[in-house]
Amino acid sequence: MGYAWTTPDSAPYVAGPTPSRLGEADRAVAVLRADAGRWSRWVLGVGAFGAAVVGVFVAVGVVGAIVDLGRAGPLDIGVVLAALALALAGLTVLVRLARSGRRLTRVAAAWLRAPYAAGPRSPDAAGWVRARTVNLEPRVLVRLATGTLALLVGVAGVALTARDLVQGMSALTGAAAAVGALGLASGAGQLAGVLRIVAALGEADPLWVRLRGRR
Repeated sequence: MGYAWTTPDSAPYVAGPTPSRLGEADRAVAVLRADAGRWSRWVLGVGAFGAAVVGVFVAVGVVGAIVDLGRAGPLDIGVVLAALALALAGLTVLVRLARSGRRLTRVAAAWLRAPYAAGPRSPDAAGWVRARTVNLEPRVLVRLATGTLALLVGVAGVALTARDLVQGMSALTGAAAAVGALGLASGAGQLAGVLRIVAALGEADPLWVRLRGRR
């Protein structure tokens, strides 16, 4: 049995809120956020990112070395193929996680906003607190940490690539560029999911609503 990218509990809510279902908003948000924030998703994502980084770095690096040397042996080809398989597996998992996570967080954000946009609820002090403490939730905090680390990997890869473009390219220039792009994409994806939820919680924050001139 394959991994469940979304759980059956989320199915009734993924279509988004409707005026007749606003009473289910709290339940929908809890279910969707629990689904998107599953620890298994985070562990799988960290493992897939590591596999993709190692696979991409080795594959592109060895190909660069082969180009520099002008020859390739059976072992070189075997290493490249194995690394490509590892990278492809990691990237496939990352894409599936990103697509399902984006869908879950977008719908959760819509359910969070719906009761305030439609009028049944108004921003209050509890909303002010939730908007400022959500990042301290363990499932959110770890994603902020790993998302930031992924961005740092991306920045390091871009910096190494830029250095090589100035000082002279090497067999690892392409590998650094590929890892940099992967790190930036992975980090941005994780942080974007957190920001969607934080932004939606702002609808319940009276201070933030006044600053935006919404009410």
